[in-house]
Amino acid sequence: MVTVTSKIPSGSGEIVSATDHRDIRLRLKKDPGDVFLGWYHFRVSGAKAKDCRFSFENANDTLSWRLANREDYENMWQNTGPVASYDGSTWFRLRGEYDGEIYSFEHRPEHDICYYAFWAPYDPGREMTFLSEAQTSDLVTLTTIGESVQGRPIDMLTIGTPGPGKPSCWIISRQHSCETQGGYFVEGLVDRLLDETDPTARALLSSAVFYVVHNCNPDGSALGLTRSNAVGANLNREWTAPSLEKSPEIFHLRNKMEEIGVDFCLDCHADKELRCNFIWPSENVPTWAPERRDIFTQFENAWAAASPEYELGHPYPGGCPTEPDLGMGWNWIGNRFPHALSVLLEQPYKDVTQFPMPETGWSPERAYGFGRSFPEALRAVVGNLKASS
Repeated sequence: MVTVTSKIPSGSGEIVSATDHRDIRLRLKKDPGDVFLGWYHFRVSGAKAKDCRFSFENANDTLSWRLANREDYENMWQNTGPVASYDGSTWFRLRGEYDGEIYSFEHRPEHDICYYAFWAPYDPGREMTFLSEAQTSDLVTLTTIGESVQGRPIDMLTIGTPGPGKPSCWIISRQHSCETQGGYFVEGLVDRLLDETDPTARALLSSAVFYVVHNCNPDGSALGLTRSNAVGANLNREWTAPSLEKSPEIFHLRNKMEEIGVDFCLDCHADKELRCNFIWPSENVPTWAPERRDIFTQFENAWAAASPEYELGHPYPGGCPTEPDLGMGWNWIGNRFPHALSVLLEQPYKDVTQFPMPETGWSPERAYGFGRSFPEALRAVVGNLKASS
């Protein structure tokens, strides 16, 4: 007998019918607030050597909150497939089909249990291990800066020793819980910074200090949500006026930034439609200074040189907005700290156009490796970052 359940860590998906393994029907589950949906993660058992077909009946509903001016882009379901895993650790890509309304895929599992997801989840156990191991380094201090709506800790790693003239460099990730690419990226970045035999890491930490918030939305991650926190707030629209009731995650993070100062920030996200790793500075905010564009150009050129996973020349998807939304993290940070370089990172769910890997698409291993390349890029500009007074 085949059994299907989404009652697993970060699980999501409503099981409509699983009586016939050749026609398993599901629905995407909406976040609190009844706006966002798209993430799925579920487990199938008893399906070894059986030809299974899975269909999401309401896939088309996700297009209601598609970003503007994306008509020339494939939507999130086109020419891509889910990922699957037998052990919850190693993920492989399947082929998906989208007919304009229903998204479906087929698989014949080789083992009794198989997991399926929109993209590889960042397992809570892995997150706990990552933080626990990082804190044992003499280079690291771990601080809980606040709690989420449901009382989960919001942890911050301080890497390096603050000192006069040292820029404060922030790395924040997973405001949108389904954008698990950020978890793997940050893990790779931190692992390299903590490698005391790595000359780039040693040089960078001699001249800068890092503040890393690995998971800005712990409730959304635990509950298997797509973009919101536990009460339906899109945290990446809450930066102008966060509250303890609606968005304590951003309230505490913003307060800590005000306390410490910001000279550089990388705000890590992922985009379901892009086929590239995309970065952009907060250049349309009211306090933007033209000299920051020169620093950004130097930064992105250095990143392209450090990793072929970053490809120069991709424009802002749909065109850069003429009016910035200061409720978005990277915009608010860039506006509040006029001397700082605040950068948006969007990783893909599908693949990149330069050196693609169709058998896996963009994967946890590639996100991790991309994170390890980041110190090279920042080292190229760290001398031009002005330390907060």
